[in-house]
Amino acid sequence: MYFNQKFNVSAIQMRRLGVFNLEIGTDNKMFVDSKLLESAQDEFAGAHSQLLSYFAKTVDLIKLSKKPGDLPWQSACARMQFKEISHTGLGCSSKGTDGNGIGKVLAEKIVQRAADILPHVGFQPDVFELIGVFAENLGCDRLSDMIVSILRGRFFAYTDRITRTLGVAQTAAFTIGDKTFVFPKLERKPLVLVPRAILKPLPVALDIEQALDNADLNAAVRAELNKMFADAQKHNAVPGRTRLREFIRTNPKILSQIIEGYQRAQGIPYDFDTDPHRVSDVEAVAQEIVGNPGIDTSAIPQEGRAMACLTTTLDHFEQAVQENGLSDCLFDDDGKPRKEVISQRLLFAVAGIFGKLYNVDVSREGNAGVGSVDFRFTVGYKDRLLVELKLSTHSRLKDGYYEQLPAYAKAEGIKQLVLLIIRISDDVSHIEKLLTAINEKELPIQVRIIDAMPRPSASKRHTSS
Repeated sequence: MYFNQKFNVSAIQMRRLGVFNLEIGTDNKMFVDSKLLESAQDEFAGAHSQLLSYFAKTVDLIKLSKKPGDLPWQSACARMQFKEISHTGLGCSSKGTDGNGIGKVLAEKIVQRAADILPHVGFQPDVFELIGVFAENLGCDRLSDMIVSILRGRFFAYTDRITRTLGVAQTAAFTIGDKTFVFPKLERKPLVLVPRAILKPLPVALDIEQALDNADLNAAVRAELNKMFADAQKHNAVPGRTRLREFIRTNPKILSQIIEGYQRAQGIPYDFDTDPHRVSDVEAVAQEIVGNPGIDTSAIPQEGRAMACLTTTLDHFEQAVQENGLSDCLFDDDGKPRKEVISQRLLFAVAGIFGKLYNVDVSREGNAGVGSVDFRFTVGYKDRLLVELKLSTHSRLKDGYYEQLPAYAKAEGIKQLVLLIIRISDDVSHIEKLLTAINEKELPIQVRIIDAMPRPSASKRHTSS
């Protein structure tokens, strides 16, 4: 169950606000990427500088320490201990969603490893953002929990604003310091919300190989590293991370090169449109679009079910786009249209729900040797149809109508064809050219256009009588 379903709020609005719609009761295999904090906005503007400032104070304590166990050392270790932040829904814990936290033993290990590394990198606090590369048992999930703990005031303020904006009814107020925050309440515990813009899917282990790739290694070191990988490949393997860490620690110059490479690297946001890790909430959005339809399919003959299913799908999709704010999901915060794939994924999710109601098989990206078609609706062999979806800015709208769909139809022996066009621009020249061509030469292909251009809210549409 997704957050929006548990708390009875809109998944579409959550997408519009950019908040991660977590699945309740399970870790969502995501982590807060400190690199993405560099360009974060709203409550998280300046968060990366705050993070580095926190680490810098820890570095100062390590520099003051004369030996492990003295007062500065103990103070540094205390700064690296973090209680778990309940219910962020991130990470990969197998024991619920309460996060991992960092206790005394692991904190001491982090400080010891940092103390080994810092002299070789000019005591730069960025070390702590890469500590998982150098230290065992500290993956991205624990680093993420560390970041949430350090920046908890920002996460609480963000959660408070989003909770109020969404109109969450099941809430609890908590006073932390001199501020009171409102959180969604889940089983007596506050649930912390996180913006999608600072999240990435969690790797199984921190990518040491990527850290080495980013480093400016000299030819000799690179050759030694390449030999290590070549030797491992002879056994169809990759060098173990323990061996890679040892390689790094025995080559002090590599440490500074890794830090420099990390500092140069740009934070690359996760592509929630293509969503290769399947962490997005497309199914939740689709369920919101569909609602709880009462559809009686008993009177529909078998050979009409595929088209009936598609028509119902498109009717609901169009209403959601034009009336219920789904168009906001098709544009980014700057008003730029998102990739075609997001429209395809949303439509496919909606079609899948209606496919079960109509007993119609809905599939994607079928291929009969002439390329791929977006959707196929099938009931047995006789009742089959193909749907090609294109954005209105696509330069090949005419090709879709006159070449692609006819080629698919011929290859698969299907006669029912639909070209769906999603209008996402004031420039309708491609649509007009297609319609003009159709007037001159019409093919047995249905064309449906859904206008996804953002509209003013209902309150702004009223005109004086």
